[in-house]
Amino acid sequence: MGGQLLSAAWTAGITVIVIFVAIVGVGFWMLARRRGNGRVGDPLDSLQQRANILLVRVDDAVKNAEDELGFAIAQFGDVKSQEFDRVLSTAKKQLREAFELQQKLDDAYADSDTQRRDWSGRIIHLCETAAASLEQQEKSFAELRELEKNAPQNLAAVRSALSTVDSRLKDSAKTLAALSSGYSADAVSTVADSVERAQAERAESETAAAKADAILTAAPGDRGTPDTGASDLIRRASEHAYRAQKLLEGIEALRTELAKARDAVVALRNSTRESLAPARAARDAPPDADTGAAVGRAIATVEAALAVDPDLKDPLATLETLRAANAELDTSMAGARNQQQRLDGARTALVGALVGARSQLTATRNYIDTRRGGVGADARTRLAEAERLLAVAEAEADPVAALDTARSSATYSRDADALARYDLMGR
Repeated sequence: MGGQLLSAAWTAGITVIVIFVAIVGVGFWMLARRRGNGRVGDPLDSLQQRANILLVRVDDAVKNAEDELGFAIAQFGDVKSQEFDRVLSTAKKQLREAFELQQKLDDAYADSDTQRRDWSGRIIHLCETAAASLEQQEKSFAELRELEKNAPQNLAAVRSALSTVDSRLKDSAKTLAALSSGYSADAVSTVADSVERAQAERAESETAAAKADAILTAAPGDRGTPDTGASDLIRRASEHAYRAQKLLEGIEALRTELAKARDAVVALRNSTRESLAPARAARDAPPDADTGAAVGRAIATVEAALAVDPDLKDPLATLETLRAANAELDTSMAGARNQQQRLDGARTALVGALVGARSQLTATRNYIDTRRGGVGADARTRLAEAERLLAVAEAEADPVAALDTARSSATYSRDADALARYDLMGR
């Protein structure tokens, strides 16, 4: 009795140790996956420890993947397992390279810290890459098995989708006929063949669903090779049914969009006509010739756009034409407003600039005239130029140019005054 208790206790102890080691190992594995490849700042001991843990884990993962690949081939066939086989072969090559690097770290030859860091980082990278690719393949086959498991329910969902397609085909055909008679060929070109395409997709779906149903209802020994599995057929049937539904939905969606576009064109035409009055006023009395020409071109574009498609047979295209014309008109009018504001500001500033230029010129002229003998040619030349520029500014119709000229006149007057004073200082 005592021996049996001792044996049981020993067995329990070993089990606890094994579980503990497994938990610690998994913890290290997750930590290594989270931390990623070796970084320059990682201690060498830490890098090598991570590399060792990953080597063991990936070596086991490759062996498990070999078993998993065998199961996949048996269940799904060679064709569906080709990618898994390729990924496994690549993972094996990566693992071999990792072991070769580990051997370099473990051999009797001394390695530099840089070499040990680089090799450990490379091992970590190889192992993580291999593990991730194997994990993805195993996940894909788990999804395939889930599809096989739920094949009857998935097939029923396909049948339901096909029933929906059948119920909508007739109504969609009527809607398409109405669209074709009410709108231009260009307006309905995106859905012109949607009914025919939906019928073709529906037929493809029905064919695949029928084959899947035959496999599911056949005796276990008569279900064919794994490559003709029901899950693949059901997936194909579901994709075709989905496409058929989207094609029919597209017809109804276009009907809605065309109706909205017609309403939008009517509203935009009304607002566009209202915007032409101020545009024509800006064209006829422009702040300058270039601005007036730009507004005139925009008005012509808008008038042409308003004349397009009077029966609204292609409202989407007409709406875009109107929007583009309005954008051009808005741009030209904004330029006209900006130029007008610039001119108005210049006119306001010009009043003060002319007063200042006249005052400066008068003061300088009086100063020079009362000291004629002592003032040289330079000052007198500047004064003459100031007088000329003031006359130009007073006659200039463009307020912006007049403002610049008036300011130049004042500058020449100040220069003349300064030169005159300099001349008199030398006497």
